[in-house]
Amino acid sequence: MRKVYVHEVNQLKSSRVASLYDAMERHCLPLYAKHGIELVGYWETVMGQGPWPETIAVWEFRDFGHYTDFLRDTYAPADGNWALREWLDERSEWFTRSESLLCFGAEATPTVAELRASGTRAAMINHETVQTAPNRQAEYSELLTEMWWKRCAEPAGRSLIGLYYAPWKNTRAINIWGQGADWEDVNPWGTGEGWYETKDVQLWSTLGLEVRKDFDDRFAVPAPFSTVR
Repeated sequence: MRKVYVHEVNQLKSSRVASLYDAMERHCLPLYAKHGIELVGYWETVMGQGPWPETIAVWEFRDFGHYTDFLRDTYAPADGNWALREWLDERSEWFTRSESLLCFGAEATPTVAELRASGTRAAMINHETVQTAPNRQAEYSELLTEMWWKRCAEPAGRSLIGLYYAPWKNTRAINIWGQGADWEDVNPWGTGEGWYETKDVQLWSTLGLEVRKDFDDRFAVPAPFSTVR
C-alpha cells in the first residue's frame, strides 16, 4: 500500500491569516481527520524569498483508493453529507487560487507517523519546486536522496521533511527541508563550509544538471497546527 500526497500552493487574498488558521483548526482539520487524511505540514511563505502571501500544504493519503474515496465524498457523497464540499467552497474566502499536485514520496520521505515519532521540528523551511528533465522526476528524487541529502544537506544542518514527485507532471519534483529546529538554529546558507564550498556540493551541482533543469525556492514558517513546526 503506497501512500500518496496532495501538495498545494494557495495564493492568499491578504497576509492576514488568523481567520484562515482558526477555520482550519475548527473545520478543516477535524473534517479531514474524520476521513483519515493526515497533515504533513502547513506553512506560510515569508517576505524575502519566493512569492508572498501564500500558504503551502501537504496532505497524506493511505493510497489511491483513499484519495478517490475523498473525491467521491466531496463531489458525490453517498450519505448526502456535503461537509467536504462546503469546506472547499469556504476556502475561497481566503484564497484567490490554489495549485495542487498529486504526488508520490521518494523512498526516503518520512510518513506523518514517522515525522511524529522522530519529533521532527522546523522553525522555517526551504521549499523547492524543481523542474526536471522530462519523465525523470522520480529518478531525480532518488538521486537527490543519495547525492544531496546524505552528502550535503544533512551535514549542513537541514532536516528532511519530504521529497515528492508528480506522476502527472513529468518535469516536477518538490523538496521540503527544515532549516533548523529552533530560530537559533536557522541558517539558510547551511552550517560548516557552506553550500558551494564542499566537493560534494560541487559534484551534485554538476552531475545534477543531467536530471535537473531549474528550481525555485520559497522560505516559509509553520502554522500553529502544522505537524512539522
